[in-house]
Amino acid sequence: MLRIGITGGIGSGKSTAARFFKERGAQVFDADVEAKLILQHHQPTRKAVIEAFGEAVLNKAGEIDFGRLAAYAFSTPEQQQQLNDIVHHEVIWVAKREFATADQKGAAIFIVDAPLLFEAHLEHHLDYTLALVADEELRVERTVARGILTEEDIRKRMRLQFTDEERAARANFVVQNNGTLEELHEQLQAIYDSLPIQP
Repeated sequence: MLRIGITGGIGSGKSTAARFFKERGAQVFDADVEAKLILQHHQPTRKAVIEAFGEAVLNKAGEIDFGRLAAYAFSTPEQQQQLNDIVHHEVIWVAKREFATADQKGAAIFIVDAPLLFEAHLEHHLDYTLALVADEELRVERTVARGILTEEDIRKRMRLQFTDEERAARANFVVQNNGTLEELHEQLQAIYDSLPIQP
């Protein structure tokens, strides 16, 4: 089974790339979704986050409010690193467990969709890494269109993450996503066709 990490900054097209592989039978592990599940249900992690950032990150029901947590965690590089140090270890543990399960079931490809793949050093657990890169203004435009984050919040998160150049220097494959969906799929298909997939 091939373990492939897909990464890229906000608005780069990671989810679209992961979906491309899923449509070809790959199992996809969404690191962001798993991180939220861990924060909701893994008590040691939840406790560590509250100790680090205070009860201000909780909502009225006493659950972690991801919007409030993000406001704290993405305010400085130090605070983002503090959150990453708490969560990434657990995410990697869950990913490794899922690797084993997928392998036992005979999966040919296992995709890890992780925006902070290199920051979390996940590449050491993978066979290949693929970085999506795109012009910053285009990435901002795409993300603003989702209607979830403001432009200010988007640019703040960009400043705290690796640059496209840093990701590209570390990745096995680099995909430029400044064009059409068809152009993106053509690049991804070329990578897919080059992989040593076992039947």
